[in-house]
Amino acid sequence: MIDRRTALRWGGGAALGVAGLGLARAIDQGVIPILPRPGLDAWGDWNNGRHNGPLALVAAGVLASSPHNTQPWQFAVGRLGVDIFEVPVRALGAMDPFGRERLAGLGAAIHNMALASTAIGRSAHVRLLPDAGNPLHVARVVLGPEGERMAPHPLVAAIGHRHVDRGGYAGGAIAPAKVAALAATAGSPLVRIALFDAASARGRRFADLTIDATAAIAADADMMAASHSWFRHERRDQDRLKDGLGIATSGVSPFIAAAGAMLPDQPASEGPYWLASTRETALPTASLFGLILVADPWDRRSALLAGMAWQRLHLTATRAGLAAQPLNQLPEMIDRERQLRRPPRFARAADGLLDDVAWRPTFALRTGNPMAPARASPRRPVSEVIGAPARLDWDVEQARAETAAQDAALARRGK
Repeated sequence: MIDRRTALRWGGGAALGVAGLGLARAIDQGVIPILPRPGLDAWGDWNNGRHNGPLALVAAGVLASSPHNTQPWQFAVGRLGVDIFEVPVRALGAMDPFGRERLAGLGAAIHNMALASTAIGRSAHVRLLPDAGNPLHVARVVLGPEGERMAPHPLVAAIGHRHVDRGGYAGGAIAPAKVAALAATAGSPLVRIALFDAASARGRRFADLTIDATAAIAADADMMAASHSWFRHERRDQDRLKDGLGIATSGVSPFIAAAGAMLPDQPASEGPYWLASTRETALPTASLFGLILVADPWDRRSALLAGMAWQRLHLTATRAGLAAQPLNQLPEMIDRERQLRRPPRFARAADGLLDDVAWRPTFALRTGNPMAPARASPRRPVSEVIGAPARLDWDVEQARAETAAQDAALARRGK
C-alpha cells in the first residue's frame, strides 16, 4: 500500500517532471529565448550594419512585412542597383488566391530598400514592373552614383525595430499629430488611407465585419490548411526555414505561450483560437482601425503600391512608439468569394466603411499603444535570398551609358 507521504513525493516529482517538460518545450518553441536563434540573425545583420552598398538594400528588404511571414522574394544584386523578383511558390493558397497579399509583401520590401539607399548615401529610383516580358520581375531599384551626400531618411532607424504586434494593446487615444502622420503615408495618388477611431460607428462596423470574416475563414478548411502550412510549431523549424509564424510571435502572454508550447501541433484548434483572439484581444484593445484603398485591388501595380504604403505606415507607427498589426480577414474573404464565384457578400458589406465605393479595401489594420515590445519573427538572411546574376546585361548597358556620359562631359570641357 502506498502511504500519503510517498504519494505526495511521487506526485511532486510528476509535477516537477511536467514543469520541466513544459520548460523544455517552451525553450524548444522559442517562447523562452535561451538558445541561439539563427532565424533572427537577419535583424542583427541590419541593425549592426553588416552589409554595405547594394547588399544593404537587400538586408533591409528581408525585414519587410509579408503575409504570414512568407517572404515571397528573391533579389539580384549589381553595382548599380537591385532587382526584386516574386516567388509564387511562397504562396498562401486559398488565403490569397490572386497573389494580392503576396504582392503587398513585395511592395513592403521595395519600400524598405528605397529607404535603405539613403543609409548608404545614394539616391534611388524605383521602377515597378520594369519588364513586360517577365511579370515576376516586380521592381528594379536603380541607385545613383557613389559618393553622393545625403542624410538617412528619418524612417531608416525604424526598419530594424518594426515588428507586428499581435498582442493586446493598452487602449487610449492616439495623439492627433501621430494620427495625421499615419494618415499621410499613402505615398501615391493611386492609394488612399482611411483611419477611424475604434469606438466610432465605423470602427464598430469594422470590428463586426472582421469577426464575421474571421469566422468564415475558420470554417473554410482550405483556407485554414493554407494558413497552417506557414505555422512553425517547433523552434528547429523556425530556425531551419526562417519564415512563417510561431507561438512566440502570436501575441499571447508569455505564460499562455509557454502553456501552449507544451501541447502538440493541433491544426484543428487554430481557427477557433484565431477567432477568439480576434474577438477578445485584437479588436477591443485597438485605438484605431484602418484601410488601405485602391481602385482595383487585383491590379499588380496597385497591390505593390498598397504594400509600400503599409510598410511606410508601420514604420511611421514604430517611430511614433505605436503598435500595429494587419487585420486582413475582410479583404481575404472578398478574394475568396471572388475566387469561388459566390455572391460578393463581404465586398458589399465593406461599402459601409467607405466614403467612396469606387475605392476598394485591399489592406486592413489596427494600431494603438503597445503593452510591451513586440518580438521579432524569423527571417531568411541576405545569403539565402540572392538569385542568379540576372542583372549582368543591364549592368553592362548602364556602365556603357555612364562611360558615354563621361566621355561627352570631357569632350565639352575640351572645347
